[in-house]
Amino acid sequence: MRSNVVAHLAIGLVVVPTVAAAATIAPHRASYDLAMDGSGDLVDAQGRIAVEITRPDCDSFDIEYRFVARFQQEQELVVTDQQTQTLENRADGTLEFETRTLVDGAVQQMVRGTAVNDGQQTHVALVEPESRSVSVPLSAFPMQHTLTLIERAAAGERIVQSRLYDGDPTPEKQLTTTAIIGPAPTPTLSEAGGETGEGAPATEGSAPAVGESAGESMTDDEDGGDRDAAEITETAAEPSPASQLEGLRSWRVSESFYDSDSDADGLPVFQTAYTLYENGVSDDLVLTFDGYRLAGGLASLDLKAAPDCP
Repeated sequence: MRSNVVAHLAIGLVVVPTVAAAATIAPHRASYDLAMDGSGDLVDAQGRIAVEITRPDCDSFDIEYRFVARFQQEQELVVTDQQTQTLENRADGTLEFETRTLVDGAVQQMVRGTAVNDGQQTHVALVEPESRSVSVPLSAFPMQHTLTLIERAAAGERIVQSRLYDGDPTPEKQLTTTAIIGPAPTPTLSEAGGETGEGAPATEGSAPAVGESAGESMTDDEDGGDRDAAEITETAAEPSPASQLEGLRSWRVSESFYDSDSDADGLPVFQTAYTLYENGVSDDLVLTFDGYRLAGGLASLDLKAAPDCP
């Protein structure tokens, strides 16, 4: 998985089936505040995820994703910034992806390419960091995977296993995911007491919101100055995320990710848990990395109009 960061995830893997039309993902723009949860190898960690999902047409999902995090190790502060743009077309079975990863403002890696699902294989053509082609067993793309989770959860299934390709520069590692689906807590944790995640306080200004350009870290104000990202995403007049999700079905999903680097004892390379709503919005995130854990929830949510599709 790209840079050990979330993306929206064995044994006896099954090929993900075609998703039923009943499962939908609402176009939306959201931001999530994250903070270190519990003790770990770090002194402190904070972050913000910003994501915008649009629907150019009934078959496509255009996604802008950004995850900025600050890690404090003793006297050293490290800031990472992952910026990803993808276009996923379910009808054609294609994925276009581009990811730029920065550390302390300097570009560390560029990943760019396309993937096509054909028969029982996923064919990946990378342009950066190097030009090469790789074919792996048929894998779901991110939006297809999320739609499948919603469909399976609505049908009452509790375990979903699949192969997943999300634009990773090393597809030959063959990422797989095992998701365990359970009932969502009521109310969700980020709706209670103004806190986000599993009791984790919201962070301020830890990362920007998705704007017109995923590469922008700040937005200029009218006076030519820079405004903090928290000021941009927090608008008191807008309805709260909880009010926009009220009445929707939801499930608690715990997901473990495996690849060829997984521990010999069966431990995953990455784990996450989140509340998944039937419209594809997630909340109450817990991201478990090697040596630390981040937790948080929705700081802002803006649901967009969806295309009129059959």
